[in-house]
Amino acid sequence: MNLNFFKLRNIILLLPLLCSTFHALGQKKGFDNLSWFDDRKLHFGFYLGLNTMDYRLSSFKSVYDNPVVQQQMVSNPAFSPAQLQQIYKGKSTFGAEVYQIMPGFTVGGVINLRLGRDFDLRFTPGMSLGSRHFTYIPVKDFIDPSVYNSTGQNESTYLSTASYYVDLPLGIRYKGFRHRNLRPYIYSGFAYRPDLANKKISESVVHLKKNGGYAEIGFGLDSYLEYFRFTAEFRFSYGLNNLIRHDVTDPIPYYGYIFKELYSNIFTLILYFE
Repeated sequence: MNLNFFKLRNIILLLPLLCSTFHALGQKKGFDNLSWFDDRKLHFGFYLGLNTMDYRLSSFKSVYDNPVVQQQMVSNPAFSPAQLQQIYKGKSTFGAEVYQIMPGFTVGGVINLRLGRDFDLRFTPGMSLGSRHFTYIPVKDFIDPSVYNSTGQNESTYLSTASYYVDLPLGIRYKGFRHRNLRPYIYSGFAYRPDLANKKISESVVHLKKNGGYAEIGFGLDSYLEYFRFTAEFRFSYGLNNLIRHDVTDPIPYYGYIFKELYSNIFTLILYFE
């Protein structure tokens, strides 16, 4: 947790540094650049960004507390008490947690509609690539060794789950007063994100839903340069729907049944060029 907080803090600290650098460039000639920029009804741009992805997790105390497992133990031979004892090697309590947050990459376009002096409607479709790293309390000998490698029942096992999100965010910016070549703002909106990679390496360990909804909030600073507007923004995306899929399709998600809820969080530092 301390390591993750340290990395996130460093990303946030980049925001004022970038803004101050571009502001210095914008003030080079000593007058207001692009004074007409915010009067346009519609304009376009693109963005690049860095992201970190995380999960909010809650687990059942025992895998046998999962209602889906209890139901299947009655009707499905694969979930008979004897079979489950064999699969889980007599263990009933195990789980996972996100142990390391890794940086990812975000890219996309900007469609900005001016609603008034202080408000813009923003649609910023794009794609985010990233991954999350789990540490598991292992249950040996039930997952393909090419996907999952365990050398001992008491050792932690690590697994990376990649995500390739198609980002479809829609939100409103509330802009503050412009001071020379700087203008702060806050952002609030909603995003829909299908995950194109949700059926890859994680499928034999935990089943996840493909689609997710996110509430988003952000803050940033517009810097008006001589030929374009540069913006640095920090955005937090808060997952709204439980991504765990408790089904009984093959392969059985052995570790997945210990999870009660699993929600996604995404932190993004975005650099806009408009």
